[in-house]
Amino acid sequence: MTTTIEEFSINEEVKDIPVDLLQLDLENPRFGELASDKRNQTDLLDFIVQTFGVNDLLSSLSVNGYFSAEPVVCRPEGDMYIVAEGNRRLAACLILLGDERAKNQSSLTKKYQKIHEKHGSPKIDPIPAIIFDTAENKHNLLSYLGVRHIAASKSWDSYAKAVWVARIIKESGIPLEDVAAMIGDEHRALARLLEGYHFIQQLIENDRFNPADSNRKGRGSNTQYPFSWVYTLLGYKSTRRFLGIETNDAETPNPIPPEKLDNAELVTRAMFGNRSEGKNPAVGDSRQLRTLALALENQEKVQLLRQGKTLEEIERLTQPISELLGDVLVKTKVDLSEVDSRLTSEPPSTDVANQFTAMSSQIKNLATSIYNKLNAIVSGSDD
Repeated sequence: MTTTIEEFSINEEVKDIPVDLLQLDLENPRFGELASDKRNQTDLLDFIVQTFGVNDLLSSLSVNGYFSAEPVVCRPEGDMYIVAEGNRRLAACLILLGDERAKNQSSLTKKYQKIHEKHGSPKIDPIPAIIFDTAENKHNLLSYLGVRHIAASKSWDSYAKAVWVARIIKESGIPLEDVAAMIGDEHRALARLLEGYHFIQQLIENDRFNPADSNRKGRGSNTQYPFSWVYTLLGYKSTRRFLGIETNDAETPNPIPPEKLDNAELVTRAMFGNRSEGKNPAVGDSRQLRTLALALENQEKVQLLRQGKTLEEIERLTQPISELLGDVLVKTKVDLSEVDSRLTSEPPSTDVANQFTAMSSQIKNLATSIYNKLNAIVSGSDD
């Protein structure tokens, strides 16, 4: 028998809610970009099982039933309750009960239903829940989630935090300043995350960046690209000048001026590449983000970035000749000295020697050419 929502009073007290009235949260920040295309309960449940796992919860529920001391946290939506906190627990309950939403997890259902029956089928339906419905209570729910997952030990990753903040501001109208105060953020950490989120969303909406095309993968709630690189790079003044971001108003949904979208696209391509276009990232790892930021102030380096050069290639191409001579000749001398020594102590076979004779001749000619040019400069001759 299906239960109706009207049968229950809604307040912040713990109430037992039948499982058939509970819905997994399609917009949970923790699920991030990976769950963005999961538009129904079955797909989201499968995603939770695959990404986060529920076997530990299934084992506990099968033997002990649902612990009343661990209520889920819900908000009403239409005739159902959306679980804002406790989606893994709900997913495990749905699997153990053989709910239609868990139809793709039949092997887990059969396995743990046997254990459940063996232990006397302890109660798992209805589920204890705390429900937030009024405007004041919804504000309290936001506060609860923020403190629990941003300020406390059970912290979301940076992308999930950014999604959460963006949703709070959009849906409740609470200013960023108040959200920061809500969780005790005194160092503008949330502002940096929110700005990075708006930056990426603007590029996506303008078809300037497709997360699925990133060659550089992230982790946590966003495995398509490393979100931390975005807000880290935006922290450099040179980057902000290149992108035309002159204010610190992180609440602005579109921080990039329209005339700077080409520059923003270049920056994301430099960080993440573009798989569909066969373009590799210019950045080797996160330690080069500062180098990238500095390169954005040099027109020659920017042009080389547009040509698809890596930062290492750009640094070499733009390196002053005095530095290049020192770096290359000293290293070459050391390497060739080692090869010369080992040719004496452990000579290679005739086949190996034949293989490298032509190349060593080319190197000899290059070395002679460099010597002649340097000598000509020293002697003041153009010959």
